[in-house]
Amino acid sequence: PNVGKSTLLNHFIGEKLAAVASKPQTTRQVIRGILTEPRGQIVFLDTPGVHIPKDALGARMLSAVQSAYQEADLIFWIVSPAPPGGEEKKILEDLKKFSKPIFLLVNKVDRTPKPTLLPVLDAYHKLYSFRSLYPISALRGDNLKELLDETFTLLPEGEHLFPDDLVSDQSERLIVSEMIREKVVQLTAEEMPYATAVEINEFKERSEELVFIDAVIYVERASQKKIVIGKNGALVKEIGSAARADIEHFLGKKVFLNIWVKERENWKKDEQFLNRLERQGEGM
Repeated sequence: PNVGKSTLLNHFIGEKLAAVASKPQTTRQVIRGILTEPRGQIVFLDTPGVHIPKDALGARMLSAVQSAYQEADLIFWIVSPAPPGGEEKKILEDLKKFSKPIFLLVNKVDRTPKPTLLPVLDAYHKLYSFRSLYPISALRGDNLKELLDETFTLLPEGEHLFPDDLVSDQSERLIVSEMIREKVVQLTAEEMPYATAVEINEFKERSEELVFIDAVIYVERASQKKIVIGKNGALVKEIGSAARADIEHFLGKKVFLNIWVKERENWKKDEQFLNRLERQGEGM
């Protein structure tokens, strides 16, 4: 969690498809980003971070990671610029089971002094014979061209899986809900990111230039609802304004965004509700 997977996906695709925040467990399900160039097409699977699940939502997130392992032709394992600990070693043991090329990407090198970085690279190198090891900055783009070149070289040849003009197979509803949730995560307190969900009630084109979106931000407790709404509704207005700017850029249209905040106790353990949220990603 929180190593920059979604930042890397958004950089490669050139669009904000996945929620980005400086807090862990921002990504809830696999987001597919599609990069098409004259030399070929790559489908990136941005997964939730590997963690120990505490509820039904966490179990689904971990299941999504396992499914992505099996679906992928090669794996980017993204880590922070710190020596591997027990958790990293356990993840590596899981990755080895799939017998696929593993690229180790040590992210955030733009914030790490070289004398600190070199022992980290050496420690990982001693752990396993990775197909390649790249120190990268997903934010600045350091070493990403070389990473992309080698990825194109290694991927198996075949027909394009998606139309050339598509950047994701996720529905617009899901991407929009992620954009709203990203702003909740970025603008609220530490306890909030894992306690909130966003559901799109209505997504309707009013004209060629205007889209109406009605969204609900769910929280678990009344105290969290007060946090998200803010004094005199100031914070939810800020969330809406920031999200609307991203949504308008993504859709290429003006957006009327209506946001509600509702309390739904224990929603992370409610399988029916989680199914409903997942269905936002179906279709285009």
